Amino acid sequence: MNYSGMKKILTDTTKEMDRFKPECVELLCMIAAHESGLGKHRKQIKGPALSLFQIEPITHDSIWDNCDSIKALAKKLGITRNLKSLETDDRYAAFVARCYLLMDKNAVPKSVCEMGQYAKSYWNSGAGKASPEAYVDAYIKWRELG
Repeated sequence: MNYSGMKKILTDTTKEMDRFKPECVELLCMIAAHESGLGKHRKQIKGPALSLFQIEPITHDSIWDNCDSIKALAKKLGITRNLKSLETDDRYAAFVARCYLLMDKNAVPKSVCEMGQYAKSYWNSGAGKASPEAYVDAYIKWRELG
């Protein structure tokens, strides 16, 4: 998957959800760029995470169990809960990833540097190996590749 393809899937899916925000699309592209090795890995090399966003099964289930609007949004889009779909269905993965962002009370930042900080703190957590700079670098590189 390339940046342009992922951006289109994210844009289309979030518009269907009525949750489109350009900064969310770009943030999720940044996350996918870093987590998937520039769109190459749909399954974590050493771990259980799936999709270009590298969502772990426990996180997937938590999103479905705790996102206030996910069930209504899923019904609207004709999506059903299916962990196995994360690895192969980019629309499903984009939907779940966007719902995860909906669960955060903080606004998604608009600048690339702030997005890197957000990705590290909200998506990756303090325990993860990533750095804000790694998110930004991967995002810039993936965009340049198209």
